[in-house]
Parts: sequence; C-alpha cells; structure tokens
Amino acid sequence: MRMRPLILAFGLMLAFAPLGEAQKLVRPPEYQDPYPVESLARVMGEMHYLDFACKGRQSQAWRDAMVELLDHEAPTRGGYRQRLVDRFNEGFRIQERRSPRCGAEEEMVRQTLAIEGEALSEQLRRTYLQ
Repeated sequence: MRMRPLILAFGLMLAFAPLGEAQKLVRPPEYQDPYPVESLARVMGEMHYLDFACKGRQSQAWRDAMVELLDHEAPTRGGYRQRLVDRFNEGFRIQERRSPRCGAEEEMVRQTLAIEGEALSEQLRRTYLQ
C-alpha cells in the first residue's frame, strides 16, 4: 500500500471540506464509486473551469493539483494516466458548457462539487486505510 495516494486523498479532502458544509450529499454516504480516482479527476476538472472562468487564466491551482494526482497515481504514460487526463478534461468541458455565472450560482456549483469531492476523498481514504 502506497502512502502518497493516501496523503493526497487527505489533502484533497481538506481542500473540499470547507466548501462542502452547506449542502447535503446527493448520493447516499454508503455509495461506492467504482472509479473514485477517475471521478475525483472529473471533479477537479470542473473546479478548474470555475476558477479559470471566474478568477482568470492565471488561476491554475486545480490543474496543479491534477498534475500532483497524476504524479502519484499514474506516474508513467499509459492507459490509466490517459483516462485520468480525459476525466479531468471532461469535467472542464462539463462546466464550460454549463457556463455558470460567477457569483452566487458559481458558489453553489462549487459547494456541490466540494461535497462530491469530499465523498470521493473519503472513499479513497477508507480504501487505503482499511
């Protein structure tokens, strides 16, 4: 069992936690995503678009977090790494098409994504610790 993914999962959980307190989970807490790292990559892509659109092109925090996730989960080129990249880009495009207005609407979307990201991070934490 590698510790780096666990540390990354904890870090992402902490990043999502403050935003996620305002709403309830869409999925039941016992839901197990069959591909939690891929789903987390999609959520990160969605968050990246929101930052990109509302804070400007210089906002690269979520992209940088994705690079770190790739370094830990799929350090070499291959199918799995490409799937993670594809899911990140898919998330970016989802929000790009949705195009929420910056402000209250964008914050609600962020909170919903934070809840989803927190649940995925918790699932990863349980997987690595148990």
